[in-house]
Amino acid sequence: MKSFIVLVIFASLASCSGDSNDSNLDLSNFIKPEYEFKESMLRCNLVPGETLNSVERFIPKLVNSLSQTGDSPDELYFLFPVIEDEIETQTFELLLKHAEESSLDRFNLMLGDLSFGDIADCNVSSALSGSLRLTNQLINLSPVIAEVLECEYKDGYSYATMKLVIEQFTDALIKNNLTIDILYTEAENSKGNFQWTNIFSSLDSRVNFVESWQELEISKVIQELLLEQSACKSSLIYRQYKVL
Repeated sequence: MKSFIVLVIFASLASCSGDSNDSNLDLSNFIKPEYEFKESMLRCNLVPGETLNSVERFIPKLVNSLSQTGDSPDELYFLFPVIEDEIETQTFELLLKHAEESSLDRFNLMLGDLSFGDIADCNVSSALSGSLRLTNQLINLSPVIAEVLECEYKDGYSYATMKLVIEQFTDALIKNNLTIDILYTEAENSKGNFQWTNIFSSLDSRVNFVESWQELEISKVIQELLLEQSACKSSLIYRQYKVL
């Protein structure tokens, strides 16, 4: 409720200033995400004749090599798409969460040295993103279900204005004892694009969360505020495995 009052007050002040879009743009210069770590993503396809078993056999070699060099990223995940509750194993993604910008280059070189290209064809992603957790409900399980939404701010809006809605959302989660781990990610030099990732312990827990959230009256208010500020594509569901 406190965050909602702040939002109303801010809207009133913006209208008094003459141009709310200008006010929102000014606000975005002062309120920016306080990123906790960097993210880099590699998107991969298995080469013909290779299977998920090949990837599973490769993972211990990769972990061992990273451990020996001391160049290990903070965290490393394999993500496999879930389509109609079945795991798609021909395509997958590698997600690095790291502190140093050079970690991605070293990781790509290591994949080459270990001949990972014989197993999968991966794009050498150079996009570096900053990420932060929106909740304090870290789910320390593997695998987990990751629901990823690619979003774009509407004209005049940014993280600065969205932050007020996020605070109201997280307050409602705490008040109603709803468990979810949420990550907010923006690419460097992003022009209004961001990624919203929901983490659940299982597909069933995702269904239960959605049903419980939609029963709350506050969910309708927050949905309207989110739709006012941003537009998102349909979500993609992954089974996410932590390997490091």
